[in-house]
Amino acid sequence: MTTTLVRAWRQPTPTREGLIGLGLPDPELWASRLQLDRERAAGHQTAELASITAAVQSRSHELGAAALILTGSTARGVRTAVSDLDYHVIGARPSLDDLPADIDLYCDYPAELDAKLAAGDDFAHWSARYGCVLFDDGTFEAAVAAACDVWPDPERKLRQARRALDFAERLAVSGDYPALLEQVRATLSLTARWWLLAHDVFPLARDELNRQLVELRQAELARALAASIHERPTPTALAASLSTVRVLTS
Repeated sequence: MTTTLVRAWRQPTPTREGLIGLGLPDPELWASRLQLDRERAAGHQTAELASITAAVQSRSHELGAAALILTGSTARGVRTAVSDLDYHVIGARPSLDDLPADIDLYCDYPAELDAKLAAGDDFAHWSARYGCVLFDDGTFEAAVAAACDVWPDPERKLRQARRALDFAERLAVSGDYPALLEQVRATLSLTARWWLLAHDVFPLARDELNRQLVELRQAELARALAASIHERPTPTALAASLSTVRVLTS
């Protein structure tokens, strides 16, 4: 009797070859991913978070979405006190205003998703590599297979980091500490993602970037990012972090 071996999905390595080597397109492999992703999503959420995700999923279905992906720190199982709930919906944007959480919803129609993946949009590629696919009618599978050999554009991330830095430097003289801390955290995250992509390392979730930076001997940036996530650095320390970013991105 012949036994059919089911190909099992595994998390891609954070390298240029990480997604290519998995062997897409392959319906059996993708079915394995869907099962694994749903298990990961369930294991990484509290009951409260899971109920919010269920609402997002139901509302996305009602609007005819092609796919919904849980992304970010929740998908990776590394949530922190400053983590949002992040989703990527392929379709129309559902209404989420009544849901009790800080939600970051990224929306693309299928053609937009294809274009962003082809252009090296790192968020779209993050969904492709590490998102938990909650449902997919085949649209997301096809898009990922078509773009699995594309590397995100580091220059795009550098431009974003520079814009964030300019804004953070203006906030530094405003006296608004909560806004400054949030913007410095965003600036450091964008800078870290640029640096990693430029050195052929795919950035993981925000609280995992520190380890990835240290491995690339960028310890100063790693320390500043970790402090912005887990501590409340003084305004002087935040300004020093911005100076570090200014030197790196100049």
